[in-house]
Amino acid sequence: MSYLVLARKWRPKFFSEVSGQDHVVKPLQNSLNKDKVHHAFLFTGTRGVGKTTIARLLAKALNCEEGVSSEPCGKCQPCLSIDDGNFIDLIEVDAASQRGIDDTRELLENSQYTPSTGRYKVYLIDEVHQLTKEAFNALLKTLEEPPPHMKFLLATTESEKIPITVLSRCLKFNLKKISENTIQKRMVDICKKEKIKYEDNALNLISQASDGSMRDGLSLLDQALAYGDYNLTTEQIESMLGTIDINYTINLLIAVFNQDKEQLHLALEEVDKLYPDYSSILNSIASLLQEIAFKQVTDKNDTTFNVDVIDSIANNQDQDLIQLLYQIAITSKRDMEIAPSMKEGFRMSILRMFSFTLNEENSSSETIEKKTIKINKPDTSKVIQTKTTINKDDEMLSNNVVNKMNRKNWPNRVNEMQINGTVKQLASHCSFESLVNDNLILTIDNDYEHHLSTNRVNALKDFLVLNYDYIKSVNISLKNNDGSTLAKKRSAANEAQKIMNESRVKTDPNLQQYMELFDATIDDES
Repeated sequence: MSYLVLARKWRPKFFSEVSGQDHVVKPLQNSLNKDKVHHAFLFTGTRGVGKTTIARLLAKALNCEEGVSSEPCGKCQPCLSIDDGNFIDLIEVDAASQRGIDDTRELLENSQYTPSTGRYKVYLIDEVHQLTKEAFNALLKTLEEPPPHMKFLLATTESEKIPITVLSRCLKFNLKKISENTIQKRMVDICKKEKIKYEDNALNLISQASDGSMRDGLSLLDQALAYGDYNLTTEQIESMLGTIDINYTINLLIAVFNQDKEQLHLALEEVDKLYPDYSSILNSIASLLQEIAFKQVTDKNDTTFNVDVIDSIANNQDQDLIQLLYQIAITSKRDMEIAPSMKEGFRMSILRMFSFTLNEENSSSETIEKKTIKINKPDTSKVIQTKTTINKDDEMLSNNVVNKMNRKNWPNRVNEMQINGTVKQLASHCSFESLVNDNLILTIDNDYEHHLSTNRVNALKDFLVLNYDYIKSVNISLKNNDGSTLAKKRSAANEAQKIMNESRVKTDPNLQQYMELFDATIDDES
């Protein structure tokens, strides 16, 4: 007899054996027990979560010789035939290869005939989203009003591609990803029945790599058995998956937290010797940082790793730093794809973490204490950093004293002022008159009197007094003048540019050619 892979050998034969999909199994069981079963079901979810398995169990429950029940006997001819995949009244269709309208018409033509041996004729259409538009249209009427002996079971990984008209005619069940613990428990049960030696952590690594898919988990288990000669050890699984021991991840993070360059260098060298999957290490770092953050925020542990290590890091590191490092870890995965190599991309992400150390200022804002993490070592050390604060306002005021405002530099000073639009408009139309005894006198032309609203004037005065220590008061008056203002400076510049542009246009040989060709002239007003 040929070898049967674990995913097929240990496929559930009863609803009670289905793992991680209680929210789907329970309503199906209730419907079967009351013999009130809908004519069309749609099972959605990612690969390997039990869509086809549950559909076959439903077909078995409907056709068991002992009657419609949530617990088929598993011993009668229909039950055994469905388990073996050769039940004549269970028609399984692969929509990926039989997706056309001709295939669907043939299917529907045969559906009118009563079951050969079973109670119901069951059509199981897998990957139904791949049917063509015409095929869906041909299916609609039968889905809505099927013969009493007919049931439709549809399965798909991409329900969003199914027409809404089809969805409205089905009972939809969303199968979720299966938890790592559930997958691991199932593998433990299988290993015991198969008399396979295993380490708990080895199965834990496989369940993590399965990404919520029971079938993927059992396929990896098959691969691991072949790789390790039917002896599952953590070291062998790490080698097979390209992962590394979590302690290497811890060492990297400790070096980052301690700002220990030598420790970081040694930790990176140790990782490189293992030729790992660098992307998976970043995943491990991100997961570890999430567990630390969870502890910091909730004061509870949600970890599969050493609780003492998580607690030690959580208690000694700033929450903002943990959040920052987590963000670096997950964004670095994207950057690794464009890095010269995965190794360089990974190293750069760790170096980035090393460089971004958050400073937590105390009340004096002069000194910052950064705590150091040491795992399994009795001594701890502290690194003291100082932060120098530069008062930019003081620097600005100092410069202003040296270079006071005058008639010549006034437009440039206005241009540099950090004020809002309307106040800036007022300032740009003002002319510098004098600065005597800390009193700044500005004038504005009568044509621009509309800018002299109370709010604007007060805002400009407040700004000048607060930002220039040699100005104590400001007066703005109306005056017909040709003084230098920022507005006039800009207007003159715009006019000069306009003249230059017009000159270029009029002397452009290509334009002259078009003007001669079409007998055109230049509109000076435009």
